[in-house]
Amino acid sequence: MFDVRVNSFENHLLIILQGKFELAEANQASEKIIKAIKSLVPGFTVITDIRELAPATEDVRQVFLNTMQAMKNSGMGLEVRVVNQQNLVTANQFQRTSRAAGYSAQEVNSVPEAQRLIDQLVTA
Repeated sequence: MFDVRVNSFENHLLIILQGKFELAEANQASEKIIKAIKSLVPGFTVITDIRELAPATEDVRQVFLNTMQAMKNSGMGLEVRVVNQQNLVTANQFQRTSRAAGYSAQEVNSVPEAQRLIDQLVTA
């Protein structure tokens, strides 16, 4: 399951990824994310909630990598990733993937914590 929400006023994207992704669903999520970032301006911020996401297969991880590269190439200013300390395999997989895309995400344990961190870092 995935949900992608755009807040144009705050130039912000919220991505929620849950469950076990098959390749078709990963491609659908990627298309929606790429469409969403086209409605934002460079410097946009992203919160990616992967607390309930199962580790990805290599094919699905490649889709996530391509999506992360698209976000970076579109001028993403900052990504904060919401992780589950009981699911560090997924968190580590995503951090390695984002590093391969050329950036590292800040990690927190809740969406409100992610929003506070973005507010602190963007207004600093």
